[in-house]
Amino acid sequence: MSEMDNKTLWFGIVTDIHYNPETETGNSTETGLARGIEQWMQEGAEFVIQLGDLISREGPEAEADLIAVRDMLARFPGKVYHIAGNHCLTVSPERYKAIMGLESLYYTFAQHGTRFIALDGMEVSAVNEPQTEADRHLLEYYRDAVKAPFYCGAIGARQLEWLVNELDLALKNEEPVIILSHLPLLEETTDEKHGLLWNHEEVVAILSRYPNVRAVLSGHYHSAKQAVRGGVQFVVLAAFGDKGECHNKYCLIMELSGHRLVIRSSAGQVLLDVDIA
Repeated sequence: MSEMDNKTLWFGIVTDIHYNPETETGNSTETGLARGIEQWMQEGAEFVIQLGDLISREGPEAEADLIAVRDMLARFPGKVYHIAGNHCLTVSPERYKAIMGLESLYYTFAQHGTRFIALDGMEVSAVNEPQTEADRHLLEYYRDAVKAPFYCGAIGARQLEWLVNELDLALKNEEPVIILSHLPLLEETTDEKHGLLWNHEEVVAILSRYPNVRAVLSGHYHSAKQAVRGGVQFVVLAAFGDKGECHNKYCLIMELSGHRLVIRSSAGQVLLDVDIA
């Protein structure tokens, strides 16, 4: 049995902050995040996951905005794990990695016997030069044939190979897996305007082969959505930055205990309570 079955893990999570200091909600971002951090600390969160789209402005202001909101989140005294969203990559991917202290935009980490796998859904996209011939064909297919939303993207060949290797290792080690992806992976958890991971069907097919994959956590869509596919919980979280008052209501606390995943707001409201066995 995994270590997760015997311990409770609390962590904070937030997505789609969309910091813009020129807007009214942007000016209240720092206050809202400070309240969220205070709540995470009171709840005993061991770490925080930020699921993407930290900023909203493009152009020369984007990098300064990214540094500013990164520093707001860094006031949390523990580790903050960052997943890149499409808006984050208005700063070049290489510069984004340097600012956020990341060696790669996809990576893995373990906490209390649970394996978290962070995906880079913008690897094959309008903001990246394809790394392989297969990725080049993939980009051309979705851009020209499918005409998929240009602000979304796909997972490339090398990352898919890496994902399978990590899932194999987690299965061998009897680790339950939580997938982190800025872009949603199921059509029923987003809408046509926002879109989803271009090659979502391929990725979901891979995940379905592993009985230890328990949940997929995503942002991007801005409204809370949840669906189940093959026993896996696909959860899209409500955006922080869309809420007019920008309070810490959408700085969420997650609890993993046994086979249950519970998501609560800062006010203690249970937003989701599901079995992830």
